[in-house]
Amino acid sequence: MSAISTSSPAAPAAPPHSAGRHYLLLSGDNHRVRIAILDDHPVITLGIAAYLRSHPDFDIVHTETSSESLLHHLEARPCDVALVDFYLPKQAWDGVDCIRRLRRRHPDMGIITFSAGTQAETEYAAFRAGAHGYLPKSAALPTLVDVIRATLAPDTNGFITYQDGGLKFTPPSHPDTRLTSSEIEVLRQIAQGLSVTQVGARLLRSKKTVSTHKRRAMGKLGLADDLALALYLKEKFDQPAGP
Repeated sequence: MSAISTSSPAAPAAPPHSAGRHYLLLSGDNHRVRIAILDDHPVITLGIAAYLRSHPDFDIVHTETSSESLLHHLEARPCDVALVDFYLPKQAWDGVDCIRRLRRRHPDMGIITFSAGTQAETEYAAFRAGAHGYLPKSAALPTLVDVIRATLAPDTNGFITYQDGGLKFTPPSHPDTRLTSSEIEVLRQIAQGLSVTQVGARLLRSKKTVSTHKRRAMGKLGLADDLALALYLKEKFDQPAGP
């Protein structure tokens, strides 16, 4: 099994990584871990859910394809952990914004993000936003179970990431020390094809603020124009650049 998706078994938010473990209710022998899954591809959502349901201590409460729907349903039925696709380009919220909203509304919930994008940028952004762990979609499904259990373990310290075929418990390195977290997030949104105006609306920032982040990032990276920026974004984020 080579992928999480459909194969069978084979200024940052306050960091929750060490102090927030007390909420996890694993002390009771009969407790079933309540899990929410968010991916904008239904096949992936249902595939992950079907696999996790094979574990008797897991209860799949929500299988969502919309970030808005997930946040709405979590209000009525909270979960112990949420598995969230980082890249949701057609959703109202994705990436850092989605994770921060989940963290604010559900501070006691474990958040694991997964992605098919470039690991260095994605896992660092997820860490800074307040997620507990990151897993690439190329990882085997049993590894997802390991990440869930590690997230729930009260003695787990550090951000959970996947390296060299195993789990590591350490904060990820900054992918580019020249850029701030805000600049990285603006570039990631532009890489999804969004204009500066659209990025501002999505991140609840003014067009001027987004333009400033974009301009400063380009200056730090030595990018002279939008064509150079487009080439950089394609290399770093493996997605087409927008205007």
